[in-house]
Amino acid sequence: MTSSGCGGAAADHEKLGDRAYVNRQFGDALIEYRLAIKDRANAKLRAKAGAAALHVGDLTAAAEEYLALAKGSSAQRSEGADGLERVARAAMEANDRPGLAAALSGLREIAAGRALGSFAGPLARGITESSSPAEAIAVLPYAAAAAPDARAQDSLVLQYARSLARAARCDDASSAFEGLIRRQRDAGVVRSAQQGLVQCALSSGRAALERGEPQTAEDWFRRAVLEGGDAPLARAAYLGLGDVMFARGDYVGAADAFLRATQGAPPGDSVAEHARQKLGNLTNAGTVAR
Repeated sequence: MTSSGCGGAAADHEKLGDRAYVNRQFGDALIEYRLAIKDRANAKLRAKAGAAALHVGDLTAAAEEYLALAKGSSAQRSEGADGLERVARAAMEANDRPGLAAALSGLREIAAGRALGSFAGPLARGITESSSPAEAIAVLPYAAAAAPDARAQDSLVLQYARSLARAARCDDASSAFEGLIRRQRDAGVVRSAQQGLVQCALSSGRAALERGEPQTAEDWFRRAVLEGGDAPLARAAYLGLGDVMFARGDYVGAADAFLRATQGAPPGDSVAEHARQKLGNLTNAGTVAR
């Protein structure tokens, strides 16, 4: 569509935008293109606005314009996807996480195969423990699939499992941790996966206890004990088991579990302190023989 077909006000703003763009006044160009879009949006204006926003460094706005462009014809869809890829690359270079999220979200919506294929590796390198779990969960499986070797793949799967756990998806996380443990490819990864599995079991057990599901809670806590072995987390599992036994009225079983939670604990250990308090409460209530 040509400028003459846009109508008076929109055509004027488009021409003003074109003039500013040619003069490399990209901020002014973006303003004019947006005014033109407000009067009459079309694919050409969306493409121009996206390019201007990309030059300005307003990558979130650029992603929005290219996504709007991509919702047109098949040719416009391809052009919009190309623009979103340019935005994603610029965002990675500038470490603009909101811009990158907007670009990838747009790509997933209109061209899912392009969304993470070439970006998964670089994106995964930018993910840390402080990144949102949703971002990590969206990226890491693709990065693991494209990993150059088994060691790198296992490292990414471990990161993925931890992200699932942070997102309160312990059932899924446990499956990923178990897979890493079965493969036994790297001792450090296996240890970390075992720890993650125990932590997930503890979290699931506590959640079940809070929901009033003692049998489910017991199953999870016993799994944590089994997987934890001599690790400190196993003592936390015994603490949970003691709570389950106490809720059932099995005070002797509760006392035994609380005692196990104190065994091997270093001075000042919080789990052991809680266990001793619970033992004291049992004894003071006269439920445990002296």
